Amino acid sequence: MGIHYKREKKRKLELLYLTYRRLMFHVAYGILKDEGLAEDAVHQAFLKILENFDKVGDILSHKSKSYVVTIVRNVAINMYNSRKRHSIISLEETKSCIDVGNLEPTDDLNSLVEAVMNLTIIYKDVIKLKYIHEFSSIEIARVLGISEMAVRKRIERAKRMLAEILGGEGDSDED
Repeated sequence: MGIHYKREKKRKLELLYLTYRRLMFHVAYGILKDEGLAEDAVHQAFLKILENFDKVGDILSHKSKSYVVTIVRNVAINMYNSRKRHSIISLEETKSCIDVGNLEPTDDLNSLVEAVMNLTIIYKDVIKLKYIHEFSSIEIARVLGISEMAVRKRIERAKRMLAEILGGEGDSDED
């Protein structure tokens, strides 16, 4: 059974690579504006995806596509910021990247999904990783390269923003 499992995992990883490598490169290049750096970002993103590969379900699903784009975008932003040291990438630059976070919601979820999509990237990413991809705060911290406390704070702030957007009184204590 071990050999069969390894073969299936290898096939799944190959399918993920073949399916999303161009999209990942496009997203990374849109941020980094350098082919070599974009290729490095794609490579690093695949390593991060491999660390959490058990979280990846159907490779061809919108959920997997969203996860892959989230990871490569964050890797590219981190690379960009580390090269510029004190420069923070602007939201305008990241908007040029493809946003594939839409998960074809049902009518009753439309307003929530729209509100999440209107959050800034740092909040949108933690919400997607936490509630769509079901990552723990520790896993999110590792993937995004930030502290667990920063993840928790971003989730809290995102919930507060969503409550304001949706006109409700959000409970930021839920996790």
